[in-house]
Amino acid sequence: MLDPQLIQRAAELILKELRGELNEPEARELQEWLAADPQHQDFYNRMTDAPALQSRLVKYGAPDESAAWQRFAEKHFPAPAETGEEKVKRMPYRWWAAAAITVAAAAGLWLWKPGREPQKTAAAVQQTILPATSKAVLTLADGTTIPLDRAGNQTFAQQGATASQQGGSLVYQPGGQAGELQYNTLRTPRGGQFRISLADGSQVWLNAGSSLRFPLAFGPGERKVELTGEAYFDVRPDAAKPFRVAVDGKAEVAVLGTEFNINAYTDEPVIRATLVSGSVAVTAGGKTEKLQPGQQAAIADGAPVVETRPDMEEALAWRHEVFYFRNAGVTAVMRQLQRWYDVEVEFRGKVPDRRFDGEIQRNLPLQDVLEGLRVSGMTFTIEGSKIIIQPL
Repeated sequence: MLDPQLIQRAAELILKELRGELNEPEARELQEWLAADPQHQDFYNRMTDAPALQSRLVKYGAPDESAAWQRFAEKHFPAPAETGEEKVKRMPYRWWAAAAITVAAAAGLWLWKPGREPQKTAAAVQQTILPATSKAVLTLADGTTIPLDRAGNQTFAQQGATASQQGGSLVYQPGGQAGELQYNTLRTPRGGQFRISLADGSQVWLNAGSSLRFPLAFGPGERKVELTGEAYFDVRPDAAKPFRVAVDGKAEVAVLGTEFNINAYTDEPVIRATLVSGSVAVTAGGKTEKLQPGQQAAIADGAPVVETRPDMEEALAWRHEVFYFRNAGVTAVMRQLQRWYDVEVEFRGKVPDRRFDGEIQRNLPLQDVLEGLRVSGMTFTIEGSKIIIQPL
């Protein structure tokens, strides 16, 4: 049986090798590990067998969404020039390649005994829990609620605007007499996500367990919306009407025209505003900080603190349709799974002191993710919509 802790370290080294980040001491460590046992080489071969891993992960994929992200990434994060050797080191399609080598997660998906099928946990024989889909609830100004899902196709008029839904997208267009500002609220449940185009043409992508309160049509002054949870904004420029996001009553982000992400879940210890393009001003605790592209403002308790070199991949991972972990603890990982799969998590016994690095596709069934995490020293049992976690 392969040692789970050694597998975890090997997966770290393999991931670095695929990314072209392996230094000389780490390369020697990996080679020594490979030479120590034929099973190690077999494991390495399976973890780097691109066609096989792609086949396993792509069967759950959504090519249109992947292509859309690829266009987004090429626009905002152009890859640096690489030599031929560097290109060989890097896998051809990052969204599934990185998932295949997730430390202490993807390694477990392919952990095996020679000549036998991969081991199954108790979770694997339970009902399949699928990832989030496009669904939300729209609350109108008069309190009427309208459920929205990915199959929906409807149009409804309100005072000052017309809203049209097609699948996972809701588009507002101003029309008629606006009068006094009226507000709608779009809420995504846990296990849901949605996109909305506001009356000014600005677009907002809501992550699971989030809400956006917005006017049907913007007035002559500032454009202001209210956010809880997490959302990605692509704001239509209008110098005469600054765009402001009130964040859970704790902070405000002011912009003219830009793209940025805000993570403000109530169960997360820090609010983070990450700037992709343009410029924003983040105000909290009586202090304002201006961000440049590629910077992040973190608000833990009071005034914002600017991080000049944040992990942009981590901040924008959900728009890339992946879970992205950098030195993340078990409870931090589980908070993401709770929101995305709409489940409860119960720990029984001591929470394992494990840290995670890597990526896993968000469109995998929950069981596949848990099967991978099992190698971290935990067992999982699914009872209805609850995950019970115990140390091995």
